[in-house]
Amino acid sequence: MGFRKRALVLAFLAGAAGFTSPAYAQAVTGGNAVDSTAVAPSRDPLRGAVSSLSALGSAARGQQDAFERNHRLGLRFYNGGADATCEVPLGRICYWNNNGDVPPPAERADAKLEREQLLELLQKAQAADPKDDWVNGMRVRYAIEGGFPDIALSAARNCAGTEWWCHALRGMALHNVNQHVASAQAFERALATMPEAQRCAWTDLTMWLDPLMHAGYKALSCADRVARNERIFRLAQPLWMLPGNDLKNELFARRTMSRVHSLGRIPYDLQWGDDLLESQVRYGWPTAWSVQNGGVADPRPPQVIGHEPTPSYDFMPLIEAIETPVGALATDWEPRRKKARMRYSTRYAAGFGALPNQFARFRRGDTTLLAGGYRLMRELEMGRAPYTAGLVLDRLDGTAPVQVTKDSAGANGALLAPMRAPMVASVEVLAPTGKRAARVRSTVQPLAADARLSDYLLLQRGDPSPTPSLERNAPQAYGSLEIEGGTQIGIYWEMYRAASPGAPLQVSLRATRLGASFMQKFGSSIGLSKALTPVSIRYNDNGRPDGGPGRSLTLNFPNVPAGEYQLTLLVSGAGITDSTTQRIKVRPPR
Repeated sequence: MGFRKRALVLAFLAGAAGFTSPAYAQAVTGGNAVDSTAVAPSRDPLRGAVSSLSALGSAARGQQDAFERNHRLGLRFYNGGADATCEVPLGRICYWNNNGDVPPPAERADAKLEREQLLELLQKAQAADPKDDWVNGMRVRYAIEGGFPDIALSAARNCAGTEWWCHALRGMALHNVNQHVASAQAFERALATMPEAQRCAWTDLTMWLDPLMHAGYKALSCADRVARNERIFRLAQPLWMLPGNDLKNELFARRTMSRVHSLGRIPYDLQWGDDLLESQVRYGWPTAWSVQNGGVADPRPPQVIGHEPTPSYDFMPLIEAIETPVGALATDWEPRRKKARMRYSTRYAAGFGALPNQFARFRRGDTTLLAGGYRLMRELEMGRAPYTAGLVLDRLDGTAPVQVTKDSAGANGALLAPMRAPMVASVEVLAPTGKRAARVRSTVQPLAADARLSDYLLLQRGDPSPTPSLERNAPQAYGSLEIEGGTQIGIYWEMYRAASPGAPLQVSLRATRLGASFMQKFGSSIGLSKALTPVSIRYNDNGRPDGGPGRSLTLNFPNVPAGEYQLTLLVSGAGITDSTTQRIKVRPPR
């Protein structure tokens, strides 16, 4: 599956109730919505009292206002979004997900220069009064906006104003450079030191949740929401193998940046309100700006469009996965849903794909050893190696997860991890060079303690040795259940029953076409076609010399019509038959 870059845009409605032409996102010229999480400018403690401002702090406030006025007047015309419909009306504004590939226009060179001049003044103002909360916030904001992460970190670390505010600014600056653990620690300190009512508002996940969950969630007190939030954050975390939880940090970074935006002029040139807050908490703050109008016949002035980072994804799992994680299916974590309660564009991966995979289970005493296979198909556009691969198993009950990570991993293979209870398994691959990620998440049940036959694992090639083992063959796992016709593949499985020349076990391996047409069935019945049963192997297994359980074969899968085939392994002996089966998808040759 390839990654299609999507331009996510946020713009203003001419009043949500009166919006009649969804082809364009339109702006009002005023509006007086009030942000319930902020306070009026005249008594906002983060703005500072006029009488207490340093001369440089006062000058910085004037220059910031002038910069945003000029920025707004000089925005370039956006050439896309004309076919967009209003996906989410939010008060005065309209959010839509534009699937076109038109990126926002490049920022004017003079705007970049003016921002750098503002940053220079903010640096001097912070040095003159590091307790000025307004200056501290604006310096971090414009450093991030201008692409100066080191300046943002320095500004946040030099903050000496309101304690919770300085911690929040540090958390945002650290999150901006993917320092997930340090960012989380800073945000935890911010939450611990901010007023209780504000902490309750900042940790409210209602905006990210399906409306069907709102009543039950809102019925919980702030204290009672803590455990609930942690489960939701864990389930929604894009990659479990990364330390910290960047999605949780993203929520608090959005809260922090929204608070900074509420302190001064922004390109929309509207008073801060709940609609702007909700748009930024749900979809992120804009990182580029443009203007658009309805054409030469449209008398309205050009409307401002804010562009969030793209591509972005809805990482919130479905309700079923939140309520019963161990039992959830891979489809419950589909991040490309069209109607999204939230979207997030990770800074470490510019795209997320569905990872072709295979899970296979093997017995180790009373423990199951899970093989999590993956295969990086060309369509994923993962770029060149090296890759980082991970297999994480989590019961989501507060116990520590099991995690196996491999650096410099290949484009396919399998990782092994033990399990004793039903768990959610997440196979993940990150390409640091290509800035791409892919994952699959699903519930896996352990094998029964008395299981006589394992699952089978597809390999790139069979193991011809007399003593094949899972540990030796995992690195050369095929990695998925999708193959091409005419492909030679290997297969590995384990049998937990005794076999000997005097008491052999009968082994059969058979692939059967699913959904075959009448003519294919007829041709197969008279021996004219192998399309219905392309693979059929039978032999007696006399056991291994060392008595080990591992077995391996090489399969020549013929050129057959594309589609699904059921590959079934049966082992019989002493009147007992065990079987394991999986669906193989045959793709047309490239």
